[in-house]
Amino acid sequence: MKKIVLIALTSLPLFAHAGLLDAVTGAVSDSTKEMALGAADSYTNDGVQAALGIKPGISTKETIKEKFGAPASTGTEEKLELWNYDLAALSESSPTLTQTTKALLPDVDLDSKLVVIRFEGETVKSLRLADKPKA
Repeated sequence: MKKIVLIALTSLPLFAHAGLLDAVTGAVSDSTKEMALGAADSYTNDGVQAALGIKPGISTKETIKEKFGAPASTGTEEKLELWNYDLAALSESSPTLTQTTKALLPDVDLDSKLVVIRFEGETVKSLRLADKPKA
């Protein structure tokens, strides 16, 4: 009986450490996945930005409006002005963007995406792809 209790007491910390190790491994895996998705999003955003010829810090509201017309919608985020354009509509007028989106987003319905351009004052601060709000 004492041997069983002794074995149980010595093996219990091993199981506790195994659970802790699983938790740490899970957290690291989740962080790695998030970083990979963030890198993929950044790569996609950079590709779309290059295909559209938009340069943060250089492109202005005026040049964006001349190239793409009025935005489909506007808004604000963190005190920055947002202009939203339909990705599918922009792709129709830009063969380079069409090729880029097919290469970077092969399984994505372009009608479900927006190109969101963030302005700081009169110049472009950044560009990102976003899902259209569900109706």
